[in-house]
Amino acid sequence: MKQKTVALYIRLSKEDDDVSFASEKEESNSITNQRMFLYEYLDSHPEFRGYRVIEKCDDGFSGKRFDRPGFTELMDLVRQGEVNCIIVKDFSRFGRDYIEIGDYLEQLFPFLGIRFIAVNDKYDSQEDGRQTAGLEVAFKNFIYDFYSRDTSKKIRNVRNKMASEGKFASANAPYGYMKSPEDKHLLIVDEEAAKVVREIYRLKLSGLSVRQVTIRLNERKIPSPAQYALDHRRGMDWRQVEHKPAWDATTVARILRDERYAGNMVSLKRTLNGIYGKDTPVEKREWMRVENTHEAIISYEDFLKTQETFPSYHKSQPKNIQRYNAFRCAHCGGSLSYSRDRKKLMCRYGDTNPEADCYRAAYPAKELCDAVLESLKWHLNLFVKWEELQSQWEKQTWKNLDPSPYEKELNQIETRKTQLYEKYRDGRINREEYIQQKNSLNQQAEGNRRKIDSIRMKMETRRNGSNRVREFSELVSKYRDADELTKELEMTFVEQVLVYDAEHIKITWKFEDVFRLIEETE
Repeated sequence: MKQKTVALYIRLSKEDDDVSFASEKEESNSITNQRMFLYEYLDSHPEFRGYRVIEKCDDGFSGKRFDRPGFTELMDLVRQGEVNCIIVKDFSRFGRDYIEIGDYLEQLFPFLGIRFIAVNDKYDSQEDGRQTAGLEVAFKNFIYDFYSRDTSKKIRNVRNKMASEGKFASANAPYGYMKSPEDKHLLIVDEEAAKVVREIYRLKLSGLSVRQVTIRLNERKIPSPAQYALDHRRGMDWRQVEHKPAWDATTVARILRDERYAGNMVSLKRTLNGIYGKDTPVEKREWMRVENTHEAIISYEDFLKTQETFPSYHKSQPKNIQRYNAFRCAHCGGSLSYSRDRKKLMCRYGDTNPEADCYRAAYPAKELCDAVLESLKWHLNLFVKWEELQSQWEKQTWKNLDPSPYEKELNQIETRKTQLYEKYRDGRINREEYIQQKNSLNQQAEGNRRKIDSIRMKMETRRNGSNRVREFSELVSKYRDADELTKELEMTFVEQVLVYDAEHIKITWKFEDVFRLIEETE
């Protein structure tokens, strides 16, 4: 018999600042405490002895969204039948959208036979009655969701007020500054890092490009902002402790465009579109700007001169298409960008870091794009052939997905239960016979309900799959004859292209689910 598996899910919405650099600790106390709490629960319940225990953790991820990496991995295991029970500290650790949580607890988990336990909320799906538990769960998660919305609104109001007063409100000070010990909302100069900031501006104003400035910094082995934070034990994400990051052009450009180095506070550059919305940039004219809020590292005049050294140009393509880039370096994970003549794809990180495995890596752009296009067209043509064979098969499949026979039998069972009760009431059978026959009918009814639920779930899954296939079919008709991998084509179909060298790449498609469906039904 296959060993049963219990999954412990742990989540923390904000990263802690308690990482001890003097020890080998690499995670927050709150995560550790949740883990200890759940293991204590397991130890106190002998029924879990012999279970295989796995953990999935999301540190620093909001419960308002469900695209967290650890949560996604857990759900993949659930759908693969690799998990029998999920245990969390409370419902809010699992998520804060009460409607979405209800879908998991009332539909997905019962259908898949997953037991769900929220320890502090004293909820166990195996013990609670469905109706009472459902109401209690919905109410508790409504409270959690209301709390998130109320907290979000209050935080937004406080941040807006602080921004209008020119106060610093982020967790970590920008490179070159520190938070004042007397007032955490005031920036003071960190002279050691400020020297590097001044040098960056000096090099840029001397005529060097951002790329050339980056190379100079790495050649001189000047610690990058992330490395500097690690070395000085402050403002460092614990997940980056093992990394030794170098300077890259993006970091240098960000410093050169940051007006805070001229002594002016610029805030509210990004916003959240609703509590469950996406974090998006704000138009520059809407930024909150307050002058002379802290000591400047460079003069405002030098800041303006530096901005004039950046080229200004306009692209005709929409901004989302301009910026889309699926090509990634398989060695460092950085984006690959085109050379000026567009003949090479070059690693941005390796281009400026002599110690990187991908230092000055350059790959033939046309050959890589042609390889991706060839693979895409093969998939599109395979889909066309597959689609032609589906019509007759689909008719037979839908014929088999008919819950009406089981619904008819369920009605008959209910009628028989009523007749059974009348026989017991009239004294034609005794109490033991009544209970025995009633339990038998209940088992038959439950079996029919499970079959009905299963068929309805399969029908819904197939409808959703059909919608996805229909969407893909429309795109196939539009792009099947493409003879070039345009940005629009890349953004439509390609999730990521990992480039190992000029001849080895790994492609992840945006329609992997459709491609898997084709493979499974061929």
